[in-house]
Amino acid sequence: MLRRAHLSVAVSLACLLVGRIAASAQRGAEQPPVITAFAINDGSDSVSISELAVALTHSVVGTRPSEYRVSHRADFAGARWEPYTASIVLRDWYDGAGPSCDASRPSHRVTFFLQVRATLGEEVRVVDGQRQLMPARVESNVLRATVCARAAPKSSDDRATGGGIPLTTSRAEDTQYASSLRA
Repeated sequence: MLRRAHLSVAVSLACLLVGRIAASAQRGAEQPPVITAFAINDGSDSVSISELAVALTHSVVGTRPSEYRVSHRADFAGARWEPYTASIVLRDWYDGAGPSCDASRPSHRVTFFLQVRATLGEEVRVVDGQRQLMPARVESNVLRATVCARAAPKSSDDRATGGGIPLTTSRAEDTQYASSLRA
């Protein structure tokens, strides 16, 4: 009877191990998220300072992100991870600290940095001296987009020409996945 119990425990442990190996192999097939494009208001070259919100349009390949963060700073100091949505709309977006981008009226370059991350399986972490199974999160590359934020136009000529600077996006600046991002 005792031998049968040991055999049952051994079979259960073997099934658990095979299940974990299969899950691990499946996770290996998942690709971390990579941001391939990022623009402000669908690539607009300028935005009115009075706009209540801006849309951060972007494209991601690989595993669907679970969270994102946006910052005016490349180091994301103080930026919180938020639940991911494919349509990111940012309120309180204006930052008047940037350099001027239009000599004919008050304006500032506003820069955003975007990063996403995904949960790819689980990993063992030690928390308060105890081993715990936690979600394994993988962060993406970081892309930058800049737009000219302007005060209202001074004349109808300004409105007709649009003026401004072109929207710029940086190439992916990522050390983890750099080889997969280069053309």
